[in-house]
Amino acid sequence: MRGIKRLIGSAMLGVLALAVLYFAAPYTGVYIPVSRLSVAVSAVLGVPGVTLLVLLSLL
Repeated sequence: MRGIKRLIGSAMLGVLALAVLYFAAPYTGVYIPVSRLSVAVSAVLGVPGVTLLVLLSLL
């Protein structure tokens, strides 16, 4: 049960980080489109997944 809570918490933090980046895009210049792929990456990998999306968008 503890592992499931941790997994859901990590997924929620990842999606929240993606949402924060999406709304901060006009101020930061880092634009990550919200698609099924980006939401899946942020939900499965959490905050490191959002970091990966940011690094890939800066290439």
